[in-house]
Amino acid sequence: MKRRTRDLVVAIAAIAVIGTIAVADIILPDREISYSERRKLAKRPELSVEKVFVEPGASSFMDAYETYAADQFPMREWFRSLHAAASRYLLGKQEVDGLYAADDSIAKLEYELHEESICWSMDRMNEIVDNFVDGGKVYLSIIPDKGYYLAADANMPQLDYDEFYDTFQKGVACDRFIDLREQLSKDNYYHTDSHWRQESLPEIAAYLLEQMGMSVEFDLHREQFSDCFAGVFAGQYALPVKKDSLYYLTGDSIDELVVTCYDSGKAERMEVYDFKKAKEMDPYELFLSGSRALVTIENPKARSNRELVLFRDSFSSSLAPLLAAGYQKITLVDIRYISPSIVGNFVDFQDADVLFLYSVQLLNNSVGQFIK
Repeated sequence: MKRRTRDLVVAIAAIAVIGTIAVADIILPDREISYSERRKLAKRPELSVEKVFVEPGASSFMDAYETYAADQFPMREWFRSLHAAASRYLLGKQEVDGLYAADDSIAKLEYELHEESICWSMDRMNEIVDNFVDGGKVYLSIIPDKGYYLAADANMPQLDYDEFYDTFQKGVACDRFIDLREQLSKDNYYHTDSHWRQESLPEIAAYLLEQMGMSVEFDLHREQFSDCFAGVFAGQYALPVKKDSLYYLTGDSIDELVVTCYDSGKAERMEVYDFKKAKEMDPYELFLSGSRALVTIENPKARSNRELVLFRDSFSSSLAPLLAAGYQKITLVDIRYISPSIVGNFVDFQDADVLFLYSVQLLNNSVGQFIK
């Protein structure tokens, strides 16, 4: 009798939980954005005969609905945290959904060399050098992932960095390869994000400029924007983490910079620091308003009349204003949003230096991101 009663209670509880979730799924409105994961959530797909009866391998209604259901599942954030806690503390896994914690920091696993992406990256760079460089020098520098400084002590696998760097050094036509590995450390990166801290970059900027033939000294001071910055890894890891402070640098070499964006098809002035965007989904967009296809930074007090074309990813959003101390004009180009084949229509390369500055994670996963 007791067993039957227990089984009945369990069955009723299970039905109640399933029913509650089902009702909540119907009643609750769909969410547009997951702020913790920094991405837009899937919307309910439209039902049609064409999408239901599709050829094998084609995208179907059920595929789209499965993604939608997972994104809009009631109490999704709570279940994500439960899954992460079970993986970390019950199963003893150090890695949770591709992320691991070490020295109060969260890093992403990146240990396989993706040859297709490496070749794709080098082909895009060489295409630019062959077609557009006109009189200036070409520099290449690769930003190591935070895991480069954390993986060994955490007993986690990591890329063969020597092979990775050697491949690019030999495969890209450049005048100088600038290795930043010894210049950086884990302390240059946010604990909860993949990016580096701007307040730690003056020495890095000075080193890069020195390698490109300039000597610059910075007189800057830092301002705090937030003391509770939770980077992209914090939400993806789904476990409690210590939050970062988000600082930005001010001083004469930054305050008088003139920044212009051309993404709309016309010149639009913008600020070095976008405080409005920093209060939205990704606070790191404080720096140059985040990812843009084409931006120029002009320094009216530059010590030289040299110009730089900087092919970059999001890491340069916080670094470029510092590099502007050495150049009269810097043109930032993001070939994730503009094809390398048409860059010459928008950028003047005559006598300009060219710097390819990319993070390891982007170069190792460039297929589908760099436009051909």
